[in-house]
Amino acid sequence: MATMQTLLEKDKERFLHNMDGAKSSSESVRTVEEQLGRILSAYNEEEENERVKNTAAILIESLSSSAGLLDCDGESTIWSKSEYRPGISKPKRSGWFVFFFLLGFLLLLAAGAGLIYFTDSFPPSNEMIIGLSVLAVAALFLFLAGIFSAKKKEENRQELYAETIPDGEKTYHILLNSVLTMDRILERVRNEDLLENKKALLEERENLKKEDIRLYSELLESAYGEGESEYAKQIISDVKFYLHQKKIDVVDYDGDNREFFELMPSEVNATIRPALVIAKQVLRKGLAAGE
Repeated sequence: MATMQTLLEKDKERFLHNMDGAKSSSESVRTVEEQLGRILSAYNEEEENERVKNTAAILIESLSSSAGLLDCDGESTIWSKSEYRPGISKPKRSGWFVFFFLLGFLLLLAAGAGLIYFTDSFPPSNEMIIGLSVLAVAALFLFLAGIFSAKKKEENRQELYAETIPDGEKTYHILLNSVLTMDRILERVRNEDLLENKKALLEERENLKKEDIRLYSELLESAYGEGESEYAKQIISDVKFYLHQKKIDVVDYDGDNREFFELMPSEVNATIRPALVIAKQVLRKGLAAGE
């Protein structure tokens, strides 16, 4: 009988391969859920006990619903898109810069032309003073243009990215510990179920009357003695079916079950009277010919 542990170990390589393809926690959780589904499917194909099957389904469903709590994360890698160092950035010139620059430049030209004209025509006077004032204003406008266009010193922004890769081996061992626990629970359920069945069979045995057991045993012995007649075959079939409903097995001698029979010396093995057995305990021994 396969256990969940052996099924997981058998499928280890495929599970680790699928985990290698998982690039996030959500993908690793989905991989774990798919693996649990495969384990349950393979387990149910080999398990015959319905009570154990139902318990296995409940355990797998509980673990699958909690798969998001598994610590699947491995190493984290942090990297940056740009280098982190001081730098110079020059902002884009605005319309104000162009306005002040052109205005200052034109006023500067006008002031220069005015000074040349007035200096050649008249001695220094009020007009000269006006020209100097215009020149000062032009210089002011050029200064303002320089402020708007000044280079600004700042630190480049650093964009950091973190990437965590799921650890397949780590997840496998966590999952292995989980299925080991489930195997212990399922084994306990199987033993309890067998114990209950055996107890029920023993209670059935206590309720059987010894006279009835002797009657069925002698009826089978008589039918076995009839050989291959159709009547004998029908009686044997009917009695076996009735006793099977009572959980009683009709056992023929095969050479390996001597404890169920009284033996008569013979070179050929043959069943003279089958044994009646319940829960591997003899209700009435059979009679057989054999070594």
